[in-house]
Amino acid sequence: MKKRKPGELGDTHKRGINITLALLDEMLCQIEQWARGREVHSVLYQERNTLTGVQREMILHEIKAIRRTLCELAQTLRLEPNVNDGSREIWGRCWGFLEHLEELQGRHLERYGEPPAWLKGYLDPRAGELIEHLTKIASVAGGADMKTD
Repeated sequence: MKKRKPGELGDTHKRGINITLALLDEMLCQIEQWARGREVHSVLYQERNTLTGVQREMILHEIKAIRRTLCELAQTLRLEPNVNDGSREIWGRCWGFLEHLEELQGRHLERYGEPPAWLKGYLDPRAGELIEHLTKIASVAGGADMKTD
C-alpha cells in the first residue's frame, strides 16, 4: 500500500467525492435550466414552469454560491470534471428504453389481463415502428465506433 503524506487524498476517497460533487453539479445544470425559463412542450411530455421571477433569481443566486464552493473543492482536492459525451448519452438512453417499448406489445400487456384483440392489432405495429425509429437514432448517435463497445 502506497504511503501518503499527511493531507494527501487517496484515490478511492477522491473518486467518491468527485462522483458526488459531479452529480450535484449535473443536478444544478438541470435546475438552472428551469430557473432560466425551461418549459418543454411535446406530444405526451409537457412541462409547466411555475417559478416566479423572484424564485428564479433566488435559485440562480444559490446556484452561483454552490458553484463557488464546488470550484474551491475542485481546486483544493484536484478534482477533474466528468465529461458526458452526447453521442454516448443518446445511444445509451435509446438502447435502455427499447425494453419499455417492447412491453407495449400485446403479448406483454397480458400481464395486466387479457387485452382486447383490437388493441394488440393496433399497438403491435406501432410499437414496432417506435422501436425501429429509436434504434435508428441510437445507430446515428453511436456511429460505427460505438458498435464495438
